[in-house]
Amino acid sequence: MDDNRLLHIDQRQGHVAIDMGLMTDRQVKDATMQMLLRNAALATPLSFGQVALELGYLDQEGLAAVEMEERRRRRLINGYEIIDMIGSGTIATVYHAMQLTMDREVALKILHPRLASDPVFVRAYIAEAQAVSRFHHPNIVQGFDAGESNGFFYFAHEYLPGGSIADRLARGEEEARFSEGRLLKYLKQTTSALMHAWNVAVYHGDINPGNLLLDANGNIKLANLGVPRVAGLRTMGGTAMPGFVRCGPEYAAPEQLDKPDLVNPQTDIYSLGATFYHISFGVQPFTAPEGISLADYRLSVQLPSFSLESQEGFSAKYLRLLHDMLEVDPAKRPANPEELADRLEKFHQSGSDDSSVPGQGRTGVAPAASAISGRTSGRLSKRAVAPNPHSPERSFSLKRRKEVGQASPARRWLLRAVVAAVAAVLLWLYFLSRG
Repeated sequence: MDDNRLLHIDQRQGHVAIDMGLMTDRQVKDATMQMLLRNAALATPLSFGQVALELGYLDQEGLAAVEMEERRRRRLINGYEIIDMIGSGTIATVYHAMQLTMDREVALKILHPRLASDPVFVRAYIAEAQAVSRFHHPNIVQGFDAGESNGFFYFAHEYLPGGSIADRLARGEEEARFSEGRLLKYLKQTTSALMHAWNVAVYHGDINPGNLLLDANGNIKLANLGVPRVAGLRTMGGTAMPGFVRCGPEYAAPEQLDKPDLVNPQTDIYSLGATFYHISFGVQPFTAPEGISLADYRLSVQLPSFSLESQEGFSAKYLRLLHDMLEVDPAKRPANPEELADRLEKFHQSGSDDSSVPGQGRTGVAPAASAISGRTSGRLSKRAVAPNPHSPERSFSLKRRKEVGQASPARRWLLRAVVAAVAAVLLWLYFLSRG
């Protein structure tokens, strides 16, 4: 057994000892620290239990009880051995585990007990697992197994140690620096995954950086596709089904703010645009004033679409795509997943846009948000809204960098010569008519 696996077991035993009232939090921390210090100089490492015995924090009977309870918790789900906790949300706790029969690592999602008592929710949870298991796509997290064991409802799916894009963003600037080429690759892979799901009328409904996982080769794997977002299955057994996962206000489409159960391709496209805005610039597209929740702010203030200008590392074509995905009016967004995929394909066919600014990737400076109040003569008409507080006060647009009427000296000379020639001809004709 490797050292990391052993450490996870030791940590779990400490938590169990606290839960059973056999050790205090201070004693567990002290025993853990002593264990780490001693093991740094030992060829055969000591276990947490051995150190706790030596320090007098546990006796033999107490240690045996802790080890038995820890083993029980590790085998909470028959056929699986829990290694470590990955995270916990409002719906379930996710563990890194081994599927013993297949000898493979999995992510094991266990429904919270308070929700397991709701039969409607349980049916939705199991249905999610069944829906995911139908997908076989290189950019969708693969589902393996689901069911009930020892009173717990679980769902086992592909384990991805690379973590999520949200993890990268949380770790800071260098971890989250993505070039436009990398972003287009991620966007194309995510769109491909969504198209695969949309083709069988399954919509995601909660696209955000936390649901974009990375495999060992740096490819996107879309997580948390689920049946509560399947078209036509808004009820189960005649009972209204609760929104299993609702998109947060950071990434929700405007039409979802007062209709959180509304999910369709247009809402998914908007959330995808908001997600890639965050990944591109390192900040979320909306920020509420202090003391006001983001959901209330977005409901009370009709925030319009974004207008974005080229900045270092991003072409106007890429920013135009983000802008179109973030249109307030769903009808102005890409009409369907095929249209979005076609536009992404054209990036590879045509190469970089000629108005892009040279650079290696994101600078960490987000553009200010500004409104699109209308379109006149093919240009964007803007009215200011509160810029993102993380951004400097800068003006952004999608115009070409050379403004109309800013002619070169050579062109000005040629224009003057033409005007002089025309004047000379007119003058000659005038004198000719008088003679």
